[in-house]
Amino acid sequence: MSIQAMGTPSPFRSLLPVALAAFAAVASAQTGAVNPQRPKRTVEDDVPAARIESEVARLDALLEHALRRRQVEPNPIVDDPTFARRAYLEIVGRIPTLAETESFLADQGADKRARLTDRLLDSPGHTSHVANWWFDILRVKSRNGQISGEPFAHFVREAVQQNTPYDQFVREMITASGSSQAPGNGATGFLMRDFNMPHDSMANTLRIFLGTRLECAQCHNHPHDIWTQRDFYGMAAFFGGIRYRDDGRLMQLRGAREKLQGASDRTRLLARQLARTLTYGISGDGTGVERLPADYKYDDARPQSPVVASTIFGANVKLKRASGSERRKGRARARELGLAYEGGVDSRAAFADWMTDKKNPMFTKVIVNRMWARIFGRGLFEPIDDWKKDSDAVYPDVLEHLEKLLVRLNYDLRQFERVLVRSQLFQRECPNVDPPADEPYVFAGPIVRRMTAEQMWDSLLTLVYADVDERLRPMDARAAPVYESFTKLENASVDDIIAMAEQRIGPRQMMRATMDEQAAETKRAMVNDAELRRRARPLLRELAEARRDGDQDRVAEIADQLEAMGMPLGRRARKGAERGMVRASDLEQPADPDHLLRQFGQSDRETIEGSNADATVPQVLTLLNGFLDQNVLRGASALSSDLLTAPDGKRRVEIAFLTTLNRPPTPDETRSWRRTIAIDGDDAIKDLVWVLCNSNEFRFVR
Repeated sequence: MSIQAMGTPSPFRSLLPVALAAFAAVASAQTGAVNPQRPKRTVEDDVPAARIESEVARLDALLEHALRRRQVEPNPIVDDPTFARRAYLEIVGRIPTLAETESFLADQGADKRARLTDRLLDSPGHTSHVANWWFDILRVKSRNGQISGEPFAHFVREAVQQNTPYDQFVREMITASGSSQAPGNGATGFLMRDFNMPHDSMANTLRIFLGTRLECAQCHNHPHDIWTQRDFYGMAAFFGGIRYRDDGRLMQLRGAREKLQGASDRTRLLARQLARTLTYGISGDGTGVERLPADYKYDDARPQSPVVASTIFGANVKLKRASGSERRKGRARARELGLAYEGGVDSRAAFADWMTDKKNPMFTKVIVNRMWARIFGRGLFEPIDDWKKDSDAVYPDVLEHLEKLLVRLNYDLRQFERVLVRSQLFQRECPNVDPPADEPYVFAGPIVRRMTAEQMWDSLLTLVYADVDERLRPMDARAAPVYESFTKLENASVDDIIAMAEQRIGPRQMMRATMDEQAAETKRAMVNDAELRRRARPLLRELAEARRDGDQDRVAEIADQLEAMGMPLGRRARKGAERGMVRASDLEQPADPDHLLRQFGQSDRETIEGSNADATVPQVLTLLNGFLDQNVLRGASALSSDLLTAPDGKRRVEIAFLTTLNRPPTPDETRSWRRTIAIDGDDAIKDLVWVLCNSNEFRFVR
């Protein structure tokens, strides 16, 4: 796809390209105080800037040398407005606000770009943006069949916010056991995502973390690679014996069947549903053995013969066998639960050790390439999750350097990202046309691409709120009702569960009751906050003025005063019970099919990285239905408030451009729109914003 020219927007809607959509609602404040999704530590706390600059210099030198070898000139460095917009979109997943844009453009410091990237990496918006990225890769869904996926989403958010080292993050997902709905056990959601399908789970694991598509070898030898069907079953054996029930909870429910014998069919059904809610989870450390299928047709083994766990590349894995006493205890417990004894091999842990080992030839390489593609628009190797034996990156030495860098950083992805966004490459202009998809890209600059659906949604919200990140909710907000319902069941006896069933209380009724209780508590808290907000109103007015002036020191000072009064800014995110007016990461995963997010390509989470940036008719209809007019240009949105208080037409034009495109208007744009505003008044201002938000310049990350 060629990139259309991004020149002066026309004052006339008829000249617009394919339409984009907009969005909704009321105004709010700015992230000045403690935010529940702000990272626990700053990037500078963990790694000094001097070390990062040294790493950046080495990367810049390698890229410069690589381009020189290919006789390619690097693209020029972008101006400040372009850099600011790119940094916000790539690091926190949204465009900057008017105050953020003007503050950066007014900064005269030589190191202001480095300071901006550090500040964004330390912000709650970074947690939200990176969580969206992982949700797409890991196929996170709020509802996974009969199981809630919110604990898994909570685990992912928390791992990003706490900056869990990447190898630890992956290992936790592979080895997690116990109930998938219990507080603190969301990591089980990764294996539960492929409920009762351990072979699919292994195939997805290899594709996500090792860049290897082994799924085609599940039914026959791979038609386009070296992998055999026996190779697949050797890997599947690491997940041998996995059970999608929590064995410990099964013990709690012993005797329930006998007590339910005289109950009605309805009562037995509801009791079973409640029991499943309690027992959904992962058990079985892995037998290290899997049987070939009955229709196995190759001459290297017989159908149904056992295959011992073995790796497809890298070091061989030696499975640990349990001691005699451990085996006796294991057999006794298995008999008690009515299960087959698996032998205490713990092949899941062995697989996790092998996969996350620094010497694994693919583990570090794949995540480095994924991160590179996220920041610069394309991987050093493409496709990023289909490496072949003879695959090579466009710059092998750069990829090797980045692998070693991530290991030196102890798999700290935030510090690794810090190096990438401080690089010269991140500051260079994008090419004017899309490079051919079937040819290696030389990276003279990042690649232009359309915003993701999540970037689009969150950027449109930025026009509505003074700071949309203030509305980021506690990371467990969506999972809390799941945890509370689970805890009620966990503390219930078999007789209690049967009594609930007799009262026609099933899992959905219990969840609804829990959510109603929480809604009532929120309403009570809102009433209690009303008096506090009344007393805080003078300070809030001063806060708004400080933001308009770009006085960040005064903003921080007032935020401290509000917190001392008992009103930290983050609490205001509760206002209005959200109404879905929150960042994409805090919404249901994925959004409803009719939601703007889905219309603009958000994945349905059925496939790995299933999102797209295609133009569609529903996107046009979203625009025609008037979301932009109704929710951004009317009411108390941040943009409409700023336009309303502007002293003259020139300032209104500046505000419109600085808020939507994050750059000042050109002299020609200013003259053209001032003349139009003088003739048509407020209607022209609305037209201006409408035109800017539907331009390619708004829709694309460049």
